[in-house]
Amino acid sequence: MRRLVTLILAACALALSGPAGAAEPGAKPFRIYMALWRGWEDAAQGFKDYFANQGIPVELIIRDAGQDKAKLKDFVAEAKALKVDLVFTWGTTVSEEMLGRFDSADPARHITDIPAVFAVVSQPVGGVVPSLSSSERNITGTLYLVPMETQVNLIQSYRPVKRLGMVYNPLERNSQVAAEQLDGIGKATGFEVVALPVDVAEGKPKPASIALKVAEIKAARVDFLYIPPDTFLNINRDILTQAALDHAIPTFAAAENPVVTSKAMFGGVYRYYTVGQLTAYKAEQILVRKIAPKDIPIDAPKRLSVLINMPVVRQIGLFPPMKLMGLAEIIDRTEAKENKP
Repeated sequence: MRRLVTLILAACALALSGPAGAAEPGAKPFRIYMALWRGWEDAAQGFKDYFANQGIPVELIIRDAGQDKAKLKDFVAEAKALKVDLVFTWGTTVSEEMLGRFDSADPARHITDIPAVFAVVSQPVGGVVPSLSSSERNITGTLYLVPMETQVNLIQSYRPVKRLGMVYNPLERNSQVAAEQLDGIGKATGFEVVALPVDVAEGKPKPASIALKVAEIKAARVDFLYIPPDTFLNINRDILTQAALDHAIPTFAAAENPVVTSKAMFGGVYRYYTVGQLTAYKAEQILVRKIAPKDIPIDAPKRLSVLINMPVVRQIGLFPPMKLMGLAEIIDRTEAKENKP
């Protein structure tokens, strides 16, 4: 009987304790400085929602650079002056400018004393961190790109590829790395990469050249067009994907926006919202559990999302294998419109 009472009391205590990360009522909120590059989006929303769902009080100080690199030094100064508990950086440019590269971080110019987490950084290794196992500094973060080998396997599972096209921004390091990775995999596995840079004028990539490059890609008789992680191409994704659709070129995107909000045919991605939630979990480990950022590995969400844009599939007339369909998340805005009351 005494054992039964003990078990009941223990169960009641567990039920009343709430989520593992929940704070005591009236606890002082953690102050988190969120530095964004192109406005509020799903990764930022996932980050915010995680704390609300876990019952962890936070005060978010949100700043958007609006793709203006010059603002980032002011963000660094402000975060230091506010003495926030943690800094969240979105994207490669924001992270490298505010946190510094792993081999050249300067306490005078970068945030080094305040713990930080980064998200949506395309190539963190060799940039903000020396390895995924440990940053060896006061930061940690998440991966958001599916490994290139996996992306290529997905493309090949949809349609065997002998020639893979790519239009990219030559000023974007992420795109350059992607082109190099694709070329290496292509040489090793037997397909050719046709990678064409957009035109640059006065130090800026020209959106007007995108459609022209896609036409050249079509003339090269590619089997697929690969859309790399690239801010310029993301902003101009409607131009890029419409041009590919006009030429009936199937497209694969490394990030979700070209598929979910534009006209790329399919992609293999980690959803931004999930990336944001995982990044917040790492922030919780730092703030609540007092784990040093360098002891928290950089990794990706466990679940890969295969996205298929059905209106584009129908227009091109290239339907996916049933096996791939069974794994995919179907994007069908046409159907949604038809079913709308």
